[in-house]
Amino acid sequence: MSAIKNFLTGQLEFKVQGLPQACLNKLRSFKITNVRVKGDLISFNVALVHAAAIKKLLNNFEYETQENYNLFRGVNFLLNHLVLVASVITALIVFFIADMKIYAIKVQCNNSDLTTAVYKRLDELGIEKFMWKNKLNEFNLATDILQNFQEIAHANVKVSGNTLVVNLVAVTNQEEKKKTNFYAQYDGVIKEIITYSGTAMVTAGDVVKKGDLLVANVYPDSVVVTGEVAFKNGDQISRLVSWLI
Repeated sequence: MSAIKNFLTGQLEFKVQGLPQACLNKLRSFKITNVRVKGDLISFNVALVHAAAIKKLLNNFEYETQENYNLFRGVNFLLNHLVLVASVITALIVFFIADMKIYAIKVQCNNSDLTTAVYKRLDELGIEKFMWKNKLNEFNLATDILQNFQEIAHANVKVSGNTLVVNLVAVTNQEEKKKTNFYAQYDGVIKEIITYSGTAMVTAGDVVKKGDLLVANVYPDSVVVTGEVAFKNGDQISRLVSWLI
């Protein structure tokens, strides 16, 4: 194991002039290796982890050093700060896992009875605190709410941080929930289309003209369409991502 550690952390070769035997014996406590004696010149190798301490002992002697196969010097830090590194890695893993869950559910509506009913529906669907975020499909949940509650005119579902937020708009007494059609306001290219109700007549990448039917039989405020529109300014044609409906 010590040979593997020395290899990973690198070694330092010392060449010392006039080192007495007593001092050399003291240095052996640092597990020096490959000791060579040539006249009054003594050479030996030691792991980098001991280099600073040995340099202090050799302070009164003339010496030079050479670093050998120090392939992974960063491993030296890891080996000497193992508890710290393990704690940091554990904390990062815990934080990452914790951030993948939902810890709060908030239903916001201007009708308290609907709010209670939607909370109950969420329980029926198994949507609860401490569930994994990737188990939730915001679009499907919004669609389910609109299909099960005719009193709701618009539903928006999003995950904000670790909170599931469901924003609802109830139908008022003065208005009825009527379906309609949405048409393109400009010539352009469809970039994205999201519908919470109705039937999408186009898909991303479709080229449309002003007045083309985009979504049929849809409730108001339950569709989002963005498109790329070309505008000519002199000889220059620029592109702008714009709302098409």
